[in-house]
Amino acid sequence: MDAPPLLIVVNPAALRGEAATGFAALRTALPAGAAIRETAGDGRDAARLAEWIATVQPRTVAAAGGDGTVSAVARALMDTPSATRPALGLVPLGTANNVARSLGFTRLTDAAVARPLAAALLAHPTRPLDLGRANGQWFVGSCAAAMDAAILAARNRWRARWRLGRTLGGYPLYLAACAVGLARHRAVAADVRVDGGPAESQRVHNLLVLNTALYAGEFRFDGVDHSDDGRLDVHAFADAGAYVRGFVTAWRRHLGTAVAPAPLRRVARLSATFAAPIALQLDGEEAGVVRDLVVEVAPAALQVLSVSSVV
Repeated sequence: MDAPPLLIVVNPAALRGEAATGFAALRTALPAGAAIRETAGDGRDAARLAEWIATVQPRTVAAAGGDGTVSAVARALMDTPSATRPALGLVPLGTANNVARSLGFTRLTDAAVARPLAAALLAHPTRPLDLGRANGQWFVGSCAAAMDAAILAARNRWRARWRLGRTLGGYPLYLAACAVGLARHRAVAADVRVDGGPAESQRVHNLLVLNTALYAGEFRFDGVDHSDDGRLDVHAFADAGAYVRGFVTAWRRHLGTAVAPAPLRRVARLSATFAAPIALQLDGEEAGVVRDLVVEVAPAALQVLSVSSVV
């Protein structure tokens, strides 16, 4: 019997060190009929993804890379008619892998991980996955407004200005942007509505809307995966003190320390009007500056590879 059609979309920038070794082992474990395509990062990948999906007509499109690759593949899948929409596969090769790790996957580093992952990609066992949408743009794991998005924008701006590579322009520069943000960022007044309720006036230092539990690599804001419950998890921080406390607690939770449940709200729809423009990011990528924000969930928008068949 022929293997079910499989398309793997790989980010070549992720193929370094152990990830390159793991991906090579995965290719060996897959049949020759599996289609493998590389992104180029030149602004035309969305069109390429659409063309690859239409040409290969796979049952599963696997995102081989980090969260940016997962997000790009998910957006392409949502542009495919629901009746013929392939499932989303996960091949974690990135640094954070927030979505994949939230769903129970481990980073692909060697043949021991590659063999069961290859078998699962071919067997096609799936489970539902909600998606979020912010001002019309899809996200898989996270939407962040204000502080976190401002930090990302500063990091990217400095990296471009100083022409820094992935080493100095990556996590070290991100930490520097965090320090500057903590010192300079100020909360913004906002009117927030949740699930059609009345407007609530509040100060917003950082607004975090999560579909998956793990965020920014080392912060677990909830100990349980709720990515298929038809809701999004909203974490609002009114000032720098609440922001720091919330992230420290999320970091300790990720380390396995027993901590109090996170003060979150699970919502289907959130709208906010800010008194001043604030930065927005989706799945760790800049998404512009907004005054009005509408975030809503699309329940069971995709089918995603089930980790139960891998571990």
